Amino acid sequence: MSERVQLKKFCGVALGVLAALAGGDALALNWNGVSNVLALSIPVVAGAYSLNHHDQGGAYELAQTIAGTLGATMVLKSQIDAPRPDASGNDSFPSGHTAVAFASARYLHKRYGDEVSPLALYGAASLTALARVRADKHYWRDTVAGAALGYAMADGFTHSRSGSGFQLLPTAGGVAMIWQHRLP
Repeated sequence: MSERVQLKKFCGVALGVLAALAGGDALALNWNGVSNVLALSIPVVAGAYSLNHHDQGGAYELAQTIAGTLGATMVLKSQIDAPRPDASGNDSFPSGHTAVAFASARYLHKRYGDEVSPLALYGAASLTALARVRADKHYWRDTVAGAALGYAMADGFTHSRSGSGFQLLPTAGGVAMIWQHRLP
């Protein structure tokens, strides 16, 4: 079975789970449940895609990306006293669900390029952000910050399999940007 067929089947199952979260009233989604499913499903899809490609280097980069994203999110949440809209805590900024979703989407897009649909990846990650706001767990600023954090972490930890891309590297005087592209 091809990778695309397997990915489509997995996406079909994920959509079925999302539909089940709708409960009795199809118009009243459990937005918190939707965001939980997406924040778990997107990294699982990323990991499964890497393992299916026998890409242990990519799986390692994904693990670094997720660990770095979660670590940075936890540090920021502990240092920034931002109340949640539902008053359930003071750890609203940034959105961890959104950060993980965007980190996983960026990892897949950067690592596998044209093999994956950026519209589907970033659409699912954006739906995660929307669901966090609709669940009254975050303000938009929290989700935008989470998206930027996750995207940046994946961009820093992930290398393109095609050899193309750019990197930001620290230097004694600041930051160096390196762009590379494999010649035909």
